[in-house]
Amino acid sequence: MEIEKEMQKLLEMIFEAEKMYFEAAQEVQLVEFTRFLNFQSSKRNKFANEIVEVLTSHNMVATMLYIEKGIRSENQETSLLGREKYIHLMIKCLNFDGELIDTITELLNKPSLSIEIAEVITRVMTFLIFQHVRGAEMIKRLNKEREINIKESKIVRLQSY
Repeated sequence: MEIEKEMQKLLEMIFEAEKMYFEAAQEVQLVEFTRFLNFQSSKRNKFANEIVEVLTSHNMVATMLYIEKGIRSENQETSLLGREKYIHLMIKCLNFDGELIDTITELLNKPSLSIEIAEVITRVMTFLIFQHVRGAEMIKRLNKEREINIKESKIVRLQSY
């Protein structure tokens, strides 16, 4: 029963991560980030479905089968976010993935965990670790670009004096 409870918690967290990435993708105005965030959202949806499937195969009933995601309407005013906001949204999503990895690690340490469940959540954890690295590299690149732009703007201001 303990495994089922923890798997339900993991499922809810994965759905929450899916929503978080989806909503961040709606706000971000950089194509590279938007693609990354949308891809992450769709992968988490796939993982949630895999977990529901493995729960069902073990005679467990998933308490959550989907999550409502807010979709920005065409009439809604879109404000361009600054690069700091993009970075903040990415870091928020990646930090939540860190919590998912911790939850999966705890589950994997349970001796009563079935092989089938272990296989699914290990695949999820491996994906999350690699994507965490990829997201961190994107943030690093964006920070570097921002630093270059700040330096260039300072040079231009100094030259105008």
